[in-house]
Amino acid sequence: MTEIDTSPLVLHGRRRSVARLKAGVLLLDQGRIRRRIPVAAIERLDVGGQRGRELTVVLTAGAPPAVTYVLRARSAPMVREFAAAVSRALPVRDAEEPRPDGTGLVSEEVVKRWSPRPERWVATGLLVVYLLVPLVHWLAGRTTPFVLWLLGPWVALLGLGSVMGGWEAKEKAAALRTRGITVEGRLEYSYEERSGEDTVKKHVYSFTDTSGEVHQRHGTKGGGAERVEIVYDPADPKENNKVGRGTAVRLAGAWLLVVLVGVPAVVAGAVFMVVGVVALFPWPGAE
Repeated sequence: MTEIDTSPLVLHGRRRSVARLKAGVLLLDQGRIRRRIPVAAIERLDVGGQRGRELTVVLTAGAPPAVTYVLRARSAPMVREFAAAVSRALPVRDAEEPRPDGTGLVSEEVVKRWSPRPERWVATGLLVVYLLVPLVHWLAGRTTPFVLWLLGPWVALLGLGSVMGGWEAKEKAAALRTRGITVEGRLEYSYEERSGEDTVKKHVYSFTDTSGEVHQRHGTKGGGAERVEIVYDPADPKENNKVGRGTAVRLAGAWLLVVLVGVPAVVAGAVFMVVGVVALFPWPGAE
C-alpha cells in the first residue's frame, strides 16, 4: 500500500452525499447507502456538469455500458482536486487489457443519518427577542430629545461597524461554501485559556492544503477529537478556514448581524438624530 491509496480530501455533495479515499477504497455515501468501491473497480473519473461541479465515477466493465455513480458538489476546485487524488490511485492498465466487472466488486451497506440539532433556531429567536425588548421599552418611555441626539451618532457608528463586520463574515462564509476544499485535520495539542473567571479549553488542529503547505486552526470547535474535517478557502487557507464543513450557520449568522443588528442600528441612530434636531429647535406652529 502506498500514500496515494489514501487521501485527506473529503468531497461533500448535495443531499448529504460524501466521498473519501481510504486504503485503496473509494467510500461513497449517498442518501442512506454507503458504497465501498475498490480502485480496481474504477475505470476513470470524469469532471463535468455545470461549472465543473459534477464528479462521475465510471466502473470497469467487460462490455459497455459501464455503471456510473454521480456526485454533485458546490465547489468546482474541490471536485477537481478529489478526482485527481483518486485518479492517481487507480491501477495502470493497458488499452487491450481485459477489464473486470466493476459492479461485482462494489459492496453496499445501509448507514444511519442523524437530523441536525435546533441550536441555530434557538439562537435566532433569542437574538430577535433581544432586539425587540429595548424597542418596546423605547416606544413606551419618555426619552428626552437631547439624550437621543447624543446617542444617535454612537448608535449609527455601532450599526455601521456591525454591517461591515457582518458583510466581511458573509463574504468569507460564501467563499467557503462555493469554492471551499475539505480535508482532514489532525489534533496537535489542546490548552486552557482563562477569560475572566472562566476557563476555556481550546484545540489546535493542523491541516495540509492541496499545495502541500501546512496550516493550523485554533479554536474551541472539534471537541479535542483526533481527526476532524476542516474546510478552507484555497485563495486564503491561512485566514479563512473552519472546523466542520457546514457553512449555513456562519452564513446565516453573518446575514443576521447585518440585517437584524447593523441596519436597524444605523436607521435608529439616524432617527435619534432627526428626532433630536426636530425637538430641539422651535418650529413655527409648534406649541
